Amino acid sequence: ERERERESPWSHMKKLCGVVNSRRLFSFASTSPATTATLVAHFDRVVDKSSVFSWNSAISDLARNGDSAEALRAFSWMRRLSLTPDRSTFPCALKSCAALSSLRSGRQLHLQAFLLGLHPDLFVSSSLVDMYSKCDQLGDARRVFDETPHRNAVVWTSMIVGCVLNSIPHEALSLFKQLLVGEGGEEDGESMDPVLAVAVMSACSRMSERRVTSGVHGLLVRKGLAADVGVGNTLIDAYAKCGDLELAREVFDDMDVRDVISWNSLIAVYAQNGLSAKAMEAFLEMSRCGYVLYNAMTLSAVLLACAQAGALQFGKCIHNQVMACMGVGVRHWKSSPR
Repeated sequence: ERERERESPWSHMKKLCGVVNSRRLFSFASTSPATTATLVAHFDRVVDKSSVFSWNSAISDLARNGDSAEALRAFSWMRRLSLTPDRSTFPCALKSCAALSSLRSGRQLHLQAFLLGLHPDLFVSSSLVDMYSKCDQLGDARRVFDETPHRNAVVWTSMIVGCVLNSIPHEALSLFKQLLVGEGGEEDGESMDPVLAVAVMSACSRMSERRVTSGVHGLLVRKGLAADVGVGNTLIDAYAKCGDLELAREVFDDMDVRDVISWNSLIAVYAQNGLSAKAMEAFLEMSRCGYVLYNAMTLSAVLLACAQAGALQFGKCIHNQVMACMGVGVRHWKSSPR
C-alpha cells in the first residue's frame, strides 16, 4: 500500500506542496485525508502554477533533497503546462539526471536547452558537463566543454572533475594547466576554490607522481587553499600514494581542523603500509583529542592494523566498540579544531 502511494499522483503532489510553499502546504499535505483532487485544488489555490519561478523552486528543492525522480517528474509536469524552462530550471533537472545516471533523460534535457538557446549559458553548460561525466559519457562532456564560450571556473571544474571520475588524471591535470595559463578561457587561476583544488589533488593521487603532487601542493599553498580540510585530506592521500608517508603526516599535523576523514586517512595510510603500531597510536590519539566522530571506516582500518600486529587485546577492545555501535550508528566524541 505504501509503495503504491509513493508512486501515485497524490504522493507526487505532496512532495511538490512540501517544497513549493514549505510549512503551510507540507502540513496540509501530510495530515489531510483529502483525495488527490482536493489536494490539487489546494495546490492551485495557494501556488501559482503558471509561474516558472514556483516550478524552479520545486525542482531545485526536490533535487537538493535527493528526490531526483520526483524532480524530473516535476519538470515534465511543468512542460505539459506549456511553461518554458529558463537558465535556472535546467541545472537542477540535469543534476537529477546525473544522480540517477539517466543518460536518456539527460540527452532530452540537452536537446530542449539547445532548442531554447540556453546551452551556451555557463550554468547550463557546466551542468551538462557534469551530467555527461557522471553518465560515463566523457566524450559528450568534452564536446559541451569545448563548445562553451567564455568558460568560467565552474565549467573548468566540472570538466576536470569529470576526467577524475572517469579515471583520466593526466587529462585532468592538462586541463588544469590550461586554466592556469589562460588557454581556451579567460581564467588565470585566480578563481580557484577548494572544490577545484580537491579535484586536482585527486588527479595527483591517482597518478602517484611525487613531483607533480609537490608542485600542485606548492601552488595551493600560494593560493591560500592548502588550509581547507577537504584539500588537506586529499593531500594526505596523494602523498601516501606517492609512498611519502612522512609528508602525509606533515600535512596532517599542519591542519588546523581535522575531521573524521582526516583521521581515517592517516590511520589507513599507516595500516596499509604495514605500520601497525603507528596506526593504533593514531587511533588512540584520535580518541583522546576530543570532539571527534569515528565511524566504520575508522574501525575497519584499525582492525587491519591489529591483525597485522597480532594485537589481540587491542583488537578485542575495538571489536567491543563495533558491537556497541551496531544498531545505533557510530559513537560520538566532541569534534573541535586542534
